[in-house]
Amino acid sequence: MDPSVGPVEELLDAAASRTTGEVERRAGRVVASHALWLCACETFDDAPTWLIYAVGDDGVGWQRVPEQVDVEDVVDAEHLTGCHPDPEGVLVWLRSERPRPWRRGRGDFPEDSYVYDELNRRIFRGEV
Repeated sequence: MDPSVGPVEELLDAAASRTTGEVERRAGRVVASHALWLCACETFDDAPTWLIYAVGDDGVGWQRVPEQVDVEDVVDAEHLTGCHPDPEGVLVWLRSERPRPWRRGRGDFPEDSYVYDELNRRIFRGEV
């Protein structure tokens, strides 16, 4: 497993622990206004696909997406995007050392930056 996976999940747990709202579910899927998948499939070490999603007005939740499962089978989001960063890039992003989980100019879907902006607001509320 990539050495950044543990610290990434600790930071996601910390962000989710500040959430007071309940995660809405419909037909077994998370229902969210904004959601982001981060798949580190291009790394040499194993790393999971993370799903980060909006909860309530200001909260955030996350979960691993099991292998061979389509993200859209796990979440029903009004605004859904994702990218393929390396786990270290996700860690740097979650430490608020970079505005996105990828290096400058490498985002998969940069036109969906408003999804990152909304989730950044929720993850980093009061910390940046």
